[in-house]
Amino acid sequence: MHRMITAGCVLALGLLTPILAAQEKAADNPAIQKLNRDIPRHKEFLRRIEQSNGLGDIIFLGDSITHGWEGQKAWQEHFGSFKPVNLGIGGDQTGHVLWRITDGHELDHLSPKAAVIMIGTNNIGGHSAQQIAGGITAIVEELKRQKPDIKVLVLGVFPRGNALDAELGLDQITESMKPINEELKKETPDVKRLNALVRNLRQQRGTIPPAKLNKKVAEINAIIANLNDGNTVFYKDIGKEFLDQNGGLSGDIMPDYLHLSAKGYDIWGKAIKADMERLVR
Repeated sequence: MHRMITAGCVLALGLLTPILAAQEKAADNPAIQKLNRDIPRHKEFLRRIEQSNGLGDIIFLGDSITHGWEGQKAWQEHFGSFKPVNLGIGGDQTGHVLWRITDGHELDHLSPKAAVIMIGTNNIGGHSAQQIAGGITAIVEELKRQKPDIKVLVLGVFPRGNALDAELGLDQITESMKPINEELKKETPDVKRLNALVRNLRQQRGTIPPAKLNKKVAEINAIIANLNDGNTVFYKDIGKEFLDQNGGLSGDIMPDYLHLSAKGYDIWGKAIKADMERLVR
């Protein structure tokens, strides 16, 4: 009898060990540690939600890139019919979003049919791709725990790069040099005008070549793509929509090679509008 009990305990411990190991591993992940975000914008969210009586078929969760939807013409144009709720806060990491939807109670009085998640870029400097993917996974799991019927669209982290790596194309340089050359041909060139033209050349937005785009983005996206279950959680990488035909990232789409221009938001809206229509049915 004693041997049977001992054997049973060993079996139970054997089954429990991987579970405990997984929990320990998760607990060690800094990207899932809640980070307090009790700031004015969070408080404003709570006021808006209360005033609207929880109106909204779709919520957008994210950082400054989501925050930036506010004031964009494309917001109403592509999502207005869904009564969207913007829950984006500049500077947010995965841990901030986790705090906001748990301790921060941002979802308590909302009953959305769908959620769009675009988070993780602010974690890139301090966390590994695996850790960031774990943080995104934790957000999806928490959403599903609180709102079992919600459909979740997880977007791949958008491409990004260092502005110092941006390069001007030959056409841009040639076009910009024309007025400079014309001024230099004059018998007495206007130095002030030349300086202004040179400053304008320096301020032109170039394109970051594909080889110099942040490589951790692709690593994160390869992991979170597995969140797609084809039923309630869907993954979509629209990053290619922001790149040119050669795979480069233009300053016309992302002026600082991280945040979107109005043109970039329009691209985003067009890329997921059909998904939204499908998820809120």
